[in-house]
Amino acid sequence: MIMKRLLVLILSALTLWSCGKDTPSTEPEGPASQNTGIDAALTNARASASARKVYSFLREKAGFKVLSGIQAGGTANNNDRVNEIYRITGKHPAVAGYDYIFLQYSPTPKDWTWVVNYGDISAAKEQWENGGLVSFMWHWNVPTSKEAWEKGKAGNFDGYAFYSEKTSFSIVNALKEGTWENEFILKDIEKVAGYLKLLQNEGIPVLWRPLHEAAGNYNLYGITNNAWFWWGRGGAEACKKLWKLLRDKLEGEYGLNNLIWVWTLDATPGAEKDYASWYPGNDLVDIVGVDIYEDNINAKARQYKAAVELTGGHKLVTVSECGNIPAPIKCLAADESWSWFLAWDLNTESYPYNTEDYWKQLMSSPLVVTRESMPSLK
Repeated sequence: MIMKRLLVLILSALTLWSCGKDTPSTEPEGPASQNTGIDAALTNARASASARKVYSFLREKAGFKVLSGIQAGGTANNNDRVNEIYRITGKHPAVAGYDYIFLQYSPTPKDWTWVVNYGDISAAKEQWENGGLVSFMWHWNVPTSKEAWEKGKAGNFDGYAFYSEKTSFSIVNALKEGTWENEFILKDIEKVAGYLKLLQNEGIPVLWRPLHEAAGNYNLYGITNNAWFWWGRGGAEACKKLWKLLRDKLEGEYGLNNLIWVWTLDATPGAEKDYASWYPGNDLVDIVGVDIYEDNINAKARQYKAAVELTGGHKLVTVSECGNIPAPIKCLAADESWSWFLAWDLNTESYPYNTEDYWKQLMSSPLVVTRESMPSLK
């Protein structure tokens, strides 16, 4: 096994700087025994066939390849950045990330010049039909008061936000039946379920990443204004209950079996001590992601070790968001089996290592999976 991985790394080192044609991989694959510690099945016993195929593929690739990925910009429901990477490199990323961040606006009125409609799944459908994987997250905007919610029903969402500092919305109240906050989140869950159902109807599995960075807290930076997002402000137990509620509703009530559940960790130094208390549990999580924003492209030993130890090595781990993209050859050489990377955007001012040349190197590396080198997982 060590010799096989070494062979792949040597081949990569010889070709990392070339930009030749990307063809389906022929180098040795990791046999099933490579990842026997990682759970063999998804946590949803009724998971769709395509979701199971995607998970099996990711499990087989762990330790040998890293999937390329990019997060959508704008309305977070388009392939503009996917296509821009193709323009730069001649290849598409294997994973396209989308976001229900504008759920409250969807669909916008016909007379609006700014248009967002999550009922239009053409971007995700294009990605999937061409061999790529689809990821959705949810910057969940909530009203700061019942009055703000009433205004929202009339189309005025000025009182909505997802950052804790911009809303007083209480997750604790939201988990209590009979409160307006509870009524609100149940209606929002129903709405997002409707959009996810459209994807299921088309046979599209989703790497589903809600409640991201739940434990993210400004206190780690010496600033005492607490959690980043409202879903983390009520503490670990409340957040875990909300995660369980999402699973119960989306799977149990709305019959969504196309979801692969990704729990996201904050990579801020010092956050590791709280990982276990916030983690919903191996029975409720399929993959653990780490959002990493650092001023280098080195291997990520601290983050990787903490993510693996959190689950006892039973879950795949991924760079679910990143600024500068960790170099796959460095990560794999350090025995870090990240499943995919998802670059947050193409802004080289914020992420100076992500130059066009670096993207070309990444997308031509035999260690990196592009959409063109993906097998059919339908």
